[in-house]
Amino acid sequence: MVNFPAVVNQKGASAGLDLVGRDKITNYTVLPAKAATKIELLLEKLTKEIDSNERVRDTLDSLSRFHKKRTIDGIDGLEAKLKAGGREYETFDALEKKELFSKLLERYSHYASAQEILACLLARVEHNFQNFVYPQVDGLSIVEINELVDAKIIEPTITDCGAGVLSMDHSVAMGMVYWLAEQCYVRWHK
Repeated sequence: MVNFPAVVNQKGASAGLDLVGRDKITNYTVLPAKAATKIELLLEKLTKEIDSNERVRDTLDSLSRFHKKRTIDGIDGLEAKLKAGGREYETFDALEKKELFSKLLERYSHYASAQEILACLLARVEHNFQNFVYPQVDGLSIVEINELVDAKIIEPTITDCGAGVLSMDHSVAMGMVYWLAEQCYVRWHK
């Protein structure tokens, strides 16, 4: 019979790994892999199209829709829309940002995946503006409207396209809003 001491002192013990008196149980939490979003998949496809110089001549219907100006209330164009919405002080920056987006649109419109991405982004801008911002233009201050635009439009766009081939920053993302205003899909007045 072996006599074990009643008190074991392991102070200062070193084994190079964990010191365990009996069975060691290690629990691992395995998180499922995050599925790639539609835009992430299209961005990967776009990178390949650019690398192989795979261009298209036609424009997707979902994108060409936004190239057609529409008149809803007789206030046409970006400058007129800004003025009607009490935002004429934005005119210089708005025109500059709209131009940034226009150049991006032109540069990437020769790639099928970019057309899909841009059509998706423009549709989201229009949808979110019409459903969350426009209904509140009479009841909110300009700052509150800007916060809504930032939360519902700009930040999601930056999250989706903030890096990579079709990189967008806040200026380009806001340029998309101004470009849609020029086309009469967005307005800050009722």
